[in-house]
Amino acid sequence: MGHQASGALEPWNYPMWLRDLVAQDVEGMDRPDHVDLAALEVYRDRERNVARYNEFRRGLLMIPISKWEDLTDEQEVIEALQEVYGDEVEELDLLVGLMAEKKITGFAISETAFIIFLVMATRRLESDRFFTSNFNEETYTKKGFEWVKTTESLKDVLDRHYPEMTAKWMNSASAFSVWDSPSPSPNHIPLLFRVPK
Repeated sequence: MGHQASGALEPWNYPMWLRDLVAQDVEGMDRPDHVDLAALEVYRDRERNVARYNEFRRGLLMIPISKWEDLTDEQEVIEALQEVYGDEVEELDLLVGLMAEKKITGFAISETAFIIFLVMATRRLESDRFFTSNFNEETYTKKGFEWVKTTESLKDVLDRHYPEMTAKWMNSASAFSVWDSPSPSPNHIPLLFRVPK
C-alpha cells in the first residue's frame, strides 16, 4: 500500500494476480480453469441484471453519455471502449463506466460514484447512534471524543498510533497516496472551509 497507488478507481488497475486466480474445489485441490475476477464481476452484474451505465445514470436523474468522449478524455480508454463496445454506449457495463468516468477535481471517484456515496454516507451518518444520540463523551470517553472531533484522515490515525512507522515511512499527506511522495505544506484552514484545487 505504501509503495504503489493501489486501489485507484480507474481502468487497468485490477491486480493481475486476481486476473489469473487459481480457484480450489471443495477438497482443496486446484481447479484447472483459472478465474479472471475482473471479468467475473462484469459477468455477475450482467447475470443479476444490474443496470448498464447509462440506465443507472438515468435512474439517478443524471445525464447519460451519448459518445465515449462524454465519459473520458483519455484517448487510450476511448479506443479500448470503442474496441469492446463499438459505438453502442448504451451497452457500457456499469462497473467499466464507473472506472473510466472522469474524476471530480480533487476526488478519487467520479460523479456517478459520488452521488451514490453522498446518498449512502448521509444515510449512514443519520442512522448511526454513534454519530447521533450516542455522540458524546460517555460513549467515546473524553480522550476518544477528542480524537473523533479532531481526526481528519487515516493518516491522522496512523500518526497517533504508530508514530515511529509514519515518521520513518510516510512523507505523503494521505495514507492512500504513495507514502514516499513529497509532503505538501501544512494546510491551516479548517477542513470545513477548504476548497478543492
